Amino acid sequence: MRDYYVLLADERIDRKVEPVSQELQGKDFEKLIAITVADAKEYTGRQGEYVDWLEYPLRMASERMKVILERYHLGLRAKRVDLIDRKRGEQHMYWAMHIPELDCLSPESEFHPNRQLKKLVLDKERVKHHHLFTVAGIREPYVIVSLEAAESLLRRGLSGFVLRKVELAEGAAR
Repeated sequence: MRDYYVLLADERIDRKVEPVSQELQGKDFEKLIAITVADAKEYTGRQGEYVDWLEYPLRMASERMKVILERYHLGLRAKRVDLIDRKRGEQHMYWAMHIPELDCLSPESEFHPNRQLKKLVLDKERVKHHHLFTVAGIREPYVIVSLEAAESLLRRGLSGFVLRKVELAEGAAR
């Protein structure tokens, strides 16, 4: 049986560079143009850190991370976002990711009364052939990766994310 992990932004990095662009705020992937240019958030004092995974305002991966994710999901859709660092005169290429949704929530998942997720449990039969997906039926925008994909990301020393193991359960008869 394969393990799965939630791919989360690493909140310990306090100066990670984020795009500051009205064109990206509140937009979904489908409304993005093929190539978007956005200014990088500037920090006073120390410079910001260009990490490989950004969750805000859209899920975005560096070129290195995108190449790895594409190995685990053929046909992964992505649109280019160029972050411009005007202070240093640099341009950094990221990719806004359209990660497919999978109906894989186990009945053993638990929710708070306001429908916020309390405990995520995935149906192991429904996820067993997938390596990269989001979970249908929850408000949280969790990205799930298989053990193989997670190991591949970690072996290459990518930054900006943490992995949290997800519980799996036998599927209920449907």
